[in-house]
Amino acid sequence: MSHLAQETARLREVAETMAGRLRSEIGAEHVSTPESDLDRYYDPFPVGGDFLPSVGVRPGSVEEVQTVVAIANEEKFPLWAVSQGRNNGYGGGGPRLAGAMVMDLRRMNRILDVDEVNGTALVEPGVRFFDMYEELTQRGRKWWSSVPDLGWGSLIGNAMDRGFGYTPYGGHNDTACGLEVVLPNGELVRTGMGAMEGSKAWQLYKHGFGPGLEGLFAQSGLGVVTKMGLTLQPRPEEWAAVDVIVWDEDQLAAVIDTLRPLRIEGTVQSNVVLGETVGSAAFFSQRSDWYDGDGPLPEDVREKIIDHMGMGRYFMTLGLYDHSRMLDERIAVVKKAFEAIPSVEVRVTRYAGDASREEIQDFHETRAGIAGMNAQKLPEWWGGGGGHIGLSPVTPIVGAEAVAQIKMFRKIFHEHGFDYAGSFTAGQRYMAHVVEILFDHKNESQTARAHALFEECVRVAAREGYGEYRTHVAFMDLVQEMFGWNNHAQRRLQEQLKDTLDPNGIMSPGKSGIWPARLRSDSRG
Repeated sequence: MSHLAQETARLREVAETMAGRLRSEIGAEHVSTPESDLDRYYDPFPVGGDFLPSVGVRPGSVEEVQTVVAIANEEKFPLWAVSQGRNNGYGGGGPRLAGAMVMDLRRMNRILDVDEVNGTALVEPGVRFFDMYEELTQRGRKWWSSVPDLGWGSLIGNAMDRGFGYTPYGGHNDTACGLEVVLPNGELVRTGMGAMEGSKAWQLYKHGFGPGLEGLFAQSGLGVVTKMGLTLQPRPEEWAAVDVIVWDEDQLAAVIDTLRPLRIEGTVQSNVVLGETVGSAAFFSQRSDWYDGDGPLPEDVREKIIDHMGMGRYFMTLGLYDHSRMLDERIAVVKKAFEAIPSVEVRVTRYAGDASREEIQDFHETRAGIAGMNAQKLPEWWGGGGGHIGLSPVTPIVGAEAVAQIKMFRKIFHEHGFDYAGSFTAGQRYMAHVVEILFDHKNESQTARAHALFEECVRVAAREGYGEYRTHVAFMDLVQEMFGWNNHAQRRLQEQLKDTLDPNGIMSPGKSGIWPARLRSDSRG
């Protein structure tokens, strides 16, 4: 039996003892076991492997988080911290190490501060995008918070996993400013300017003095973030939702190359999404609405979907924000650039900065920082149990490379019997090629093929120089293995930090492929 399997067996044997200690300290109503709603932490879209916890606990304060960490150290019982446990497609609330305790922070759901002078906020882990949107709306929405496609997630959880939104503040980890963190030994630290008593700049200047620490806690098992500052976007006088329709797939490379300078120079301020129209059909329909056969969608079915949606073969969405007269100029520059490409159409919808939710088209809401559930239907493409895995290698904003990558992945997807459903989310100088592997997790054969497809794509992409920026718990070891420069020098440094800060190995073991020393060899096969 491997060390990982032995550890899982040990944890399940002593789980009731651990649960008993937690009930006495945190309250029985805040502790889950297999007999009492532990299934809330199971991966809703399982892709194979055992990622089931044996205990769940919901602390309600920083002090209770420290209590849980102290007990975990005493019992040598690993924990897996989640903010809302809504990271669906990446493992949900399930831990990388089967049998570990899930520490669910959703009860810590206070918006502690909104600074309407400087445009910052301070939140706890349980604060959802819905909550922040409602708070700012009640305050008149002088400031906006960026949102992803699903508003039920945690601002902290999404930022710490480096998630995206669709406004100029859409790099959620980039807009984080000032963390409070419980370390594996239970000590409480504040990063940046927060390390000074009575600091007035904690949410204004993240770097503080000396070596920066904030980056240590993104996608890591080095601490539990209990507070996070974030910067907010000032409400513009006006903004425009710009939709670029690409009718001819042969023009896709030109569209991407036209976007690059506009994004780098800042004419286009928001994150940009460029997607295949067929893939977007999963946002509002199921595959059986179009086709009942096996294998990839035939070309005539793809044409039917394209005709129905009226959005070309590819479409690109972006937002422009400014004072009214300056917005005129931004729109003119963007229209001129893209309309110079044959078979490309530019549609512009302008809104006042204070336009209400009811005045904004559903499709445009995320570009105004309005929280919703736009991608809720996506996993239901195949019906049955539903499911998706996010493949997301990072690539330059270069047309030829993007087109070659699409062809590469489409071929592999089709060989495994799946529809390619890809899009690019473009930051200022990079794109994340987000390709959803949509499958029915109740279909064992299809689930196995989805698992194999993901593994092959990760390896092929890495050989071409493209690495994932985040991944499902089932693939964390695989993705970490791809970052092997200089005999995995980065991983060895990450492991040194893990061994120093978490000598008992109790904090999110296996997160991002970083394991405690006693379990390390098994994770590498």
